[in-house]
Amino acid sequence: MNISLRQSAFILISMVFNIALQGQIREITFGEIPEEDLVMTEYAEDQSADAVILENYTRVSMRSGEKILVITDRHIRIKVINTDGLDYANVEIPFGRDEKVLGIKAASYNMEDGKRVTGIVDRKSIYYEESNRYRNTVRFSVPNVRPGSVIEYKYTVESPDIFTLYTLEFQHEIPVVRCGFHVEFPGYFEYKFVTGGDLSKVRYNKTESQVNFGGDIVIGFVGHWTAFNIPAYREEPFSTGSEDYYARIGFELSKIEIPGYYFEEVSPTYPKLSVKLLERSDFGLYLNTNSSIRKKAGELKAMGGSETDLLRRIYSFVSEHMMWNGYEDYTSSAAMKKIYSDARGNAADINMMLVSMLRAAGIQADPVILSTRDHGLLNTYFAIIQRFNYVVASVRVDGVQYLVDATDPMRPFNMLPFRCLNGQGWTVTDKGGSWVDLRTNEQNHETMRFAFDLSEEGSLKGTASNSYESYDAWTVRKICKLEGEEAYIDMMRSVNNSWRIDALELGNLGELENPVLESISLTVPDAAETGEGIMYLNPVIYDRDGSNEFYADDRLSPIDIGCPSFKHYSCEITIPEGWTIAEMPGSANINLSGGGGQFKYNIRTEGRKIILDTETNISTVTFPPERYGDLRNFRSNIIRKQAEVVILKKVI
Repeated sequence: MNISLRQSAFILISMVFNIALQGQIREITFGEIPEEDLVMTEYAEDQSADAVILENYTRVSMRSGEKILVITDRHIRIKVINTDGLDYANVEIPFGRDEKVLGIKAASYNMEDGKRVTGIVDRKSIYYEESNRYRNTVRFSVPNVRPGSVIEYKYTVESPDIFTLYTLEFQHEIPVVRCGFHVEFPGYFEYKFVTGGDLSKVRYNKTESQVNFGGDIVIGFVGHWTAFNIPAYREEPFSTGSEDYYARIGFELSKIEIPGYYFEEVSPTYPKLSVKLLERSDFGLYLNTNSSIRKKAGELKAMGGSETDLLRRIYSFVSEHMMWNGYEDYTSSAAMKKIYSDARGNAADINMMLVSMLRAAGIQADPVILSTRDHGLLNTYFAIIQRFNYVVASVRVDGVQYLVDATDPMRPFNMLPFRCLNGQGWTVTDKGGSWVDLRTNEQNHETMRFAFDLSEEGSLKGTASNSYESYDAWTVRKICKLEGEEAYIDMMRSVNNSWRIDALELGNLGELENPVLESISLTVPDAAETGEGIMYLNPVIYDRDGSNEFYADDRLSPIDIGCPSFKHYSCEITIPEGWTIAEMPGSANINLSGGGGQFKYNIRTEGRKIILDTETNISTVTFPPERYGDLRNFRSNIIRKQAEVVILKKVI
């Protein structure tokens, strides 16, 4: 939204109405802790809980002075059940740079010799610190907390941000006994609800009531949400961020309408969102190329070659010149001239600079805004600006479309960071824009080839020739870049602790678009179990941990593995002379029920050689919870097959 227009809206509304919403609703009183909460030793609804939120009450309203303020009052009580719940005594309150946190009160309550003992937080122990350019944090520790304590704190946040109000999470990583959320605002504002997770336990009551609004009585929105006995959110493997699954409700301003005075559609459709973003100084106007960028783009273009070659050169320059500061954002933090000079910035600073330089070189490039995996999925029907937190470049060269992110010089230009593989992103163009799938050729891909000689004592000695592509190659390169090749070798020894690695060499570390090649000379002592004239040998030497990632009985959230996965394992074992194969596993093809995955196990003999080839191919990326059982069975079947052994007997 245009800043001057936003400011004018504040001024106009304040001049006309001098807005003030009065009244404080308190359903619980600070310090009045029911005795049953103090003597509680476990939470009956979830006896595994380390702590439980007894009360989570939030009230949101508005008032005015020189400007409109959103007032958020919060009141929380937490029961500590055991020592693992003591961390809840360390409280962090995040807030915006233009917001204020006021009225902090905090205390602990314990029963000692039949009497209540209160530990009050001293104001001198409350610390305010700057987290980043957008957020600050209030930190304090509640004293005298131990298993059995009740922690209580309350505070008020004053915010000029009328655009998003407050997002309340009904669900947390620990159970919630009771949650109340009260929101009221004048009818001149219209908000979209931004919801997530399972709201089946949340009760909602809405009224259009008369509200005291700057001395006038106007019709306003009054909403109240209540929830009881909300179970803890259990993080599940292979899923996107908890933002998608916590039961929560938030708001985004969609319209301001003061009859006869003011009207603005604030939260537009996606095409209109593109228009607004292109008008912003920290987005569209940031793309205006400065002289340094134009000059460098011209130098790189003058080197000749195809459009793809030029993309590679510009990508390499930006990713190597700029250092990512670790902040995910879809808007720039400063003018491009300063960012370029500092050679450091957030994701938007870097990737929007990439777009600008590509355009200066005559290549078609546009920004793609998205939500990363830990930030939750986008709603493709409603344009909710707060759901975006990242931007990459959409680039078309030589008739091929690429999504490009320049925050890490260890990745090839045509591979997005894994955090970005999250549904769809919105391409922002002056013609409106369009949706794009956030995947190109990203995958997990490794090929392992082993050749061993088996001794009569049951040890294996030989070589491995391995190849890593895509994310697997990036992982190897990253470790070697940050820690050194010796650290990588140490990691390989640690992960494969049954191996004795005699030598390890890596190739193609600097050739980002080629596989990383790995050559190993190794010995695997006691690879086979030996007895009197008999050996039991499992030919799966690598990546056989026997554990099933899908261990739970059921699943609540979709399974999202991020990208396709392919593993090829080949092992050739020469058995000692004077031994014969008495029994060997059979070959098998195991298919994932419903499609999307396959495991091939092919084993054969050639003279004294046992030759095993396996392939694990997961082509489907996202599975609904209903297919969780299929995945669990598929993994279990693979584990059972990989556990089968070859039985060898000594020829007498």
